Amino acid sequence: MNNKKTIKKIFAVFLLPALLLSGCGKQSSNKTLIPGSSILPAPTKAVTEMETKKANQIDLTGVLTYVNTDDLIMHFVDIDTGTEYEVAYTGGTDIQDKYGKIIAATGTQLGQIYDVTCNKSGKATEIHGSSDAWEKNSLTGVEFDESARRVKQAGSSYVYASYAAVLSNANKINIAQIVAQDEVTLRGVGDTVYSITVDKGHGYITFQGVDAFIGGYASIGTKQLFEVTSGMLTTTQEGTYTVELQKGSLTGTKTVTVARDASVTVDFSEFTTKATQRGAVNFSITPANAVMTIDGVETDYSQPVSLAYGKHRVVLSANGYEQYVETVAVSQAYQTVVIDMTASSATTTAASSTKTATTAANKATTAADLTSGYTVNITAPEGAALYVDSVYIGLVPCSFHKSYGSKTITLSKSGYKTVSYTVAIANAAGNLTYAFPDMEEGSDAQ
Repeated sequence: MNNKKTIKKIFAVFLLPALLLSGCGKQSSNKTLIPGSSILPAPTKAVTEMETKKANQIDLTGVLTYVNTDDLIMHFVDIDTGTEYEVAYTGGTDIQDKYGKIIAATGTQLGQIYDVTCNKSGKATEIHGSSDAWEKNSLTGVEFDESARRVKQAGSSYVYASYAAVLSNANKINIAQIVAQDEVTLRGVGDTVYSITVDKGHGYITFQGVDAFIGGYASIGTKQLFEVTSGMLTTTQEGTYTVELQKGSLTGTKTVTVARDASVTVDFSEFTTKATQRGAVNFSITPANAVMTIDGVETDYSQPVSLAYGKHRVVLSANGYEQYVETVAVSQAYQTVVIDMTASSATTTAASSTKTATTAANKATTAADLTSGYTVNITAPEGAALYVDSVYIGLVPCSFHKSYGSKTITLSKSGYKTVSYTVAIANAAGNLTYAFPDMEEGSDAQ
């Protein structure tokens, strides 16, 4: 990594909660720009510039962000101040992991937190993995609340420092560029996160030749299931997947490899409509009075149900039971599907049922949609194609209907690298306008 290359000014995106989609067009003059904050990093300082209380020794605890084994230089972001210091090391420097195992400089890990001791000339004498540091590995579905500076994942919540180092493929990135599909590691000391590294990032799949599948469903391995739309582009975790498109009896399957920060195109135009095959599905349901919908249509299942070959979304609802959702694959002339719904403990008595209904009513009042009638406007980068959760919206400048919830915003433009941001729109009234950073020139095609 060239540490001296020009760092472009990036405008951080305020994460405010989510969206109903509409057409795009020119911006009207009554929109309010929310500019975000400039995150141009401060220049790296020599470790000898660090304030220290010991005349013959310089100590710091910092996140490792850069290693140059040719020039014997490392960079550490001081967890106390957020200042990035350049530290020189030698072949005699004592380098250890946090468990006391001696390692080479090549064995250090970017994003790890180290206790560093230097002599007064700035040469490192010790670089030890900090025994006070903790880490949480292989986390997915991570959400970032920038207003409160909190990381949320699977019911857990952590505070992160405003200067936390965010790294992907040895490069510093904007925290908003981490999306739900990414797998990350959090590292911190005490109750504060100082380092976020992307272990598995994301790339992009562009779909072509899908006209015959529009309105059907697409699946990417076991990770994603979504409706097929015209011109769709998905943000997907790096890896190799079986991609399947299905509408009624028409099915198309491809194998695709997604690389980090790269785009791959999958063409389904070779698949054509064929005669519809149907199978009879005998549903055995407990309780017998459950209401069933198949693909959104209420269905009588007292007799075997005739369904086209392929996948169908089955939803069951019954008083006193938890809602049941399953994707049923029909692939033969006759089959039986047995489903036992789970009783809901919250509805075991009439009293608890009444309480549950009251609580639900109160929640419904609290969660009233305040976003209806408002729009989210994207003003930059101009000319980029805008996608929201894989659905094509139009060319920037562009707008869509506002609704709350976390969404993935993806920007694509010929001659530039595709990029995604996580955006959360709050359940609040008012229009929003965002100007995203300039896109990086170059091709991300595999």
